[in-house]
Amino acid sequence: VGFRYGRFADGDSSVGCADNCLHIPEIALKIASAVTAFLRDQQDLQCWIAANHKGTWRMVMVRHSTAGEVMAVIQYASTNSEPEKLAGVLKKLEAYLKEKADSGEIQLTSLFFQEYNNVSNRADDSIPVRLAWGAEFFHEKLLGLDFRISPSAFFQVNTQAAEVLNALIRDFASSSGQDVVLDVCCGTGTIGLCVAAGAGKVVGIEICEPAVEDARKNEERNKVTNCTWLAGRAEDKIKEAIDTHVTPGSSCIAIVDPPREGLHWKVLKALRGAKEIERIVYVACNHVNWIDQARQLCSLHDNRCSDGEPFEPVKVRGVDLFPHTPHVELLSVFERGATLARTREAEKEAAGEG
Repeated sequence: VGFRYGRFADGDSSVGCADNCLHIPEIALKIASAVTAFLRDQQDLQCWIAANHKGTWRMVMVRHSTAGEVMAVIQYASTNSEPEKLAGVLKKLEAYLKEKADSGEIQLTSLFFQEYNNVSNRADDSIPVRLAWGAEFFHEKLLGLDFRISPSAFFQVNTQAAEVLNALIRDFASSSGQDVVLDVCCGTGTIGLCVAAGAGKVVGIEICEPAVEDARKNEERNKVTNCTWLAGRAEDKIKEAIDTHVTPGSSCIAIVDPPREGLHWKVLKALRGAKEIERIVYVACNHVNWIDQARQLCSLHDNRCSDGEPFEPVKVRGVDLFPHTPHVELLSVFERGATLARTREAEKEAAGEG
């Protein structure tokens, strides 16, 4: 149990030990080692082979909080083994990890299983997880707020760097206290709740329903009262949020934090087509894909996303959330309309040109 060396798309399904990866916590390495020992010595079901879709064991995900809570999700396929045999092995693995946790050999507070039989590598958010034992959630603190996190809900993996990132997002949003802030791809509500104190209203939009439920619980837990959370596709919910919460003459700020592939073109079109949105704060974990996303937001003529006035980039900053890797979180601000005019005028004044 470790990390893939290459990509399934290139025909490489090899996996290597993660012990020498500097950014992997010892907690996760010990769980990986324990699962490896079980798979090798205490059962005979095979690991999943992406090339031919054979085998059983697909993935182990370990998540932990700064408070010491640790959850593991073990994903398996059920189509290549006898149901009775698979059920027995899962039960045996469940007991094995509980014994390891109780003895202190590994640190684990909850164990989940996920059955996933599709050929794609990543299970979408509709695929349920089953709690074997332990707590259903864990909690993490960020900028003085306490967040409940379910197994499938997104939360930044580097909490200390995430505090730097979310403080910058709050500053870049520059909400006046009256603005409506759309938190697009809101996950458990991390960004929306971090900016809520400076906003008139926050509307979070997220396709993963368990994450939306986490966001609502996090709002209650932190005694925040100016947020609304919508479950559904962003391209459908952006207009609904604006029609419901943005009054004529008021301004709207969108904060987007999409997965690595970026925003779907329909979401970009919805953002450009909403004249009420004059500032977008874009949080990108893939700066390569971000280039084309920025083009679609700013291009005068784009076949798919040209509805509405184009934006202009006004600010950009990198945050190193992934030490010892070539990746960086890219934070950028796009503006248009009266908001852009005010920014350009302030720049001239600051440069002594006013």
